[in-house]
Amino acid sequence: MSAVTSGKKFRRKLTPLEKKEERAGYLFMLPNFIGIIIFVLFPTVCSLLLGFAEWNPMKGFSDLKFVGLENFAEMATDDRFIASLVNNIIYTIIYVPVTICLALLIAGLLNKYVFCKVPIRLMCFMPYISSIVSVAYVWMILYYPDGGPINSILSALGVSNPPQWLVSTDTSLISVVIMSIWHDVGYYMIIFLAAMQGLSQEVYESAAIDGAGKIKSFFRITVPMLGTNIVFVSILATINSFKVFDQINILTQGGPGLSTNTLVYAIYYYSFRKQNVGYASAIAVVLFLIIFIISMIQMKIRKKVEI
Repeated sequence: MSAVTSGKKFRRKLTPLEKKEERAGYLFMLPNFIGIIIFVLFPTVCSLLLGFAEWNPMKGFSDLKFVGLENFAEMATDDRFIASLVNNIIYTIIYVPVTICLALLIAGLLNKYVFCKVPIRLMCFMPYISSIVSVAYVWMILYYPDGGPINSILSALGVSNPPQWLVSTDTSLISVVIMSIWHDVGYYMIIFLAAMQGLSQEVYESAAIDGAGKIKSFFRITVPMLGTNIVFVSILATINSFKVFDQINILTQGGPGLSTNTLVYAIYYYSFRKQNVGYASAIAVVLFLIIFIISMIQMKIRKKVEI
């Protein structure tokens, strides 16, 4: 009976040298697998289990107590969690589209219409590879309400009551968003720029013959052809917007009030300030589900816009 009719897949017998190379390949992959298990899978499983428990790690494992869905039910009446969720949604709604639009615009300009492209690309990408801590402290100085560079310029331009930026509940969140956009836009710009350079030039030549201008070609040809890249970048930007923590911890520490609290900062607050690891893990589970659902929706959109 042949291998096909018996349902068995045929595999060529490996030579001793090929077997040795295969084992060597697995050995090279082993450290990565071990790292994923220790630093990704194990913490994820522990966080999921702790979401259904109440535990203060300072009291040891004897304090670990299973509470079922109490942690998740508590979120419905927790002002900090509700404020964090609302702030995160507002942050994402502003951050994602503005960052993508700016990245597309800058990439389009650098792809065709700018001299000294390489230095300018490097300048645009430098904020992203700079330390977020250093960047946040620089922006903190820029945002000083009294005598800060931004308000000094606004005052010189005739603005009588410049914004209080980080110390006002009305402007604190948008201040963090502005800093985050400035820091991240260069990264997404590089992705779009690489994709633009791979587009067929014949389409643009045909459009030019038909009388299409540069602006019309950008919106009617470039943007549609970058549909999958735009969805991919939107997934990255959405995930990053829900993971925001460093700049908030440095600039505002969640304040004033709860105006800049986000889900990740709430996890940090309940874990390390309140030592309520169980409740913090429950919030982490909710955050994971939110990111997972949004990513799945965006992936389905990506399949529909594939060219």
